[in-house]
Amino acid sequence: MTNNISSLPNEREAVTTATSQSQRLRTVRSRVANSADRSSDDIHDQSSRLPFRRLIAAYLCLSAIYFTSSLDINSVALALPVIARDLGAGSSITWTGTAYLMGQAAFQPLYGRLSDIFGRKPVLMLSVGFLVIGDILCANSHSPAWLYACRAISGIGGGGISSIISIIVSDLVSLKDRGKYQGMLNASIGAGSAIGPFLAASLIQKTRIGGISSWRWIFYIPPILACVSTVACMAFLPLTSISGSWKAKARQIDWMGLAASLVATICMLIPLNLGGTSWPWSSPAVISLMIIGGAAVAAFTIIEKKYARIPLIPLRLFTSRASAILLIQSAFYNVVWQVDMYFMPAYFQDVGGFSPLQASALMLPILLFSSISGILYDYIYHPGIFLWLLGVCLKMVFDQNTSVGTYLGALLVEGWGIGCVFQPGLVALQAHCPSKDRAVATSTRNLFRMLGSVIGMTIASALQSAVTQAALPDNIPASVLSQVTMGTWRSGTTTWDQDISYAKFKGFQAVFAMEIPFMALCFLGCFGIPSATFGEDNESAEGRTT
Repeated sequence: MTNNISSLPNEREAVTTATSQSQRLRTVRSRVANSADRSSDDIHDQSSRLPFRRLIAAYLCLSAIYFTSSLDINSVALALPVIARDLGAGSSITWTGTAYLMGQAAFQPLYGRLSDIFGRKPVLMLSVGFLVIGDILCANSHSPAWLYACRAISGIGGGGISSIISIIVSDLVSLKDRGKYQGMLNASIGAGSAIGPFLAASLIQKTRIGGISSWRWIFYIPPILACVSTVACMAFLPLTSISGSWKAKARQIDWMGLAASLVATICMLIPLNLGGTSWPWSSPAVISLMIIGGAAVAAFTIIEKKYARIPLIPLRLFTSRASAILLIQSAFYNVVWQVDMYFMPAYFQDVGGFSPLQASALMLPILLFSSISGILYDYIYHPGIFLWLLGVCLKMVFDQNTSVGTYLGALLVEGWGIGCVFQPGLVALQAHCPSKDRAVATSTRNLFRMLGSVIGMTIASALQSAVTQAALPDNIPASVLSQVTMGTWRSGTTTWDQDISYAKFKGFQAVFAMEIPFMALCFLGCFGIPSATFGEDNESAEGRTT
């Protein structure tokens, strides 16, 4: 009995020791698991709150780069017919814009994470470098294929500029105060969009400048401005250094996810752009690329969910109702934006009979007022969606005899709404995401916007072509029909001008009608975004508003 009693403390000690060891083991495992979670989620905070003067200087530098990128995009489009004649590109010249868009979209998922790993400033300088090199190569191109390849390089830079500048802005200013300074960026984008077409129109009026074709100067001017802006950024833009060697940083990049996203983007964009025009939708090439692209999307999703240490696009962005709706809205309203930027100038020339320069002037309300409304207001995202929807609906009153005042009024309303949506929409998305996802949320939004642009242009181009051809008389000569199909018809060149103008009008009217459901869906989506108040940069994604 004595032996049994004396053994009880030893048994208790053994049990206590085993329990303690078990608890320590669980603690170690928990720490290891938490450490693994932190390695994939913790991102170095690059926020930098500056004194007012330095903040304004930094914003002006960013605005100058944004202006250059916007000028580059909007000046090239007007010069495409002249470039096509000089290089013998024919109808394939539309690939100039397509290549730029593909360059933008292909690397868009990477920009946010690269800036998290290497720092904002190096990635911004790299993006500017791509734009400069791409444009200089475009200016010296002597074949269509060379032009398209180099324009894709410019697109890589342009896509990086738009993403990184938005990310840097979120580092410099809190959500609460961001609207006070956002007008500088809105004004620079609007100025570049407005000046670009006029710059191109003035240059292409002359055949040669300085011994070279005048259109080549359209590609020389942005690099000159970009280099000046880069020097200013190096001096005035703050740099938050990220510790670690380049090799260690390179190992943090989700290379598998990047490869899958590149395959998915390229294989989806090529058939979307060529399907129904160069290739029939039922062709083996279109079907094969779409299948490969779909498989790459599935592979990318699996990689990001299970294998990526630092995902390029965290899937948690789509598990939050608010951020998911805002991302989908960004794709939908960019359908409308891209269609407007391409089809409105063509409508003014083909239906209204305006010159390219006059068409550029008529686009000023939608370009300038989108900037002004962004300057005057902070967070009016929901009313902005409504105004944009109203402006889209007002375009349905356009006909072949519409007055200039009616054009300007409708585009003013739409432009006002656009300004209340673009930048406030980004701020709203950042407000509904944790601060560690601020960069990737911004680049993901830009990816969705670009995908919306491609899909919108595909639908609109096919719709316009089908409706226009259906509205043409049955007895129209094949030679005239070919001019309409190839886009070389100009008013006053045939006896069928009145019939062609009416058919063109019906095609454009169908395109404008197509915009309405996209904006209506955006408006309905506003009711699914929860409300709260904007404060400082919160860590939680809950309880925020737009």
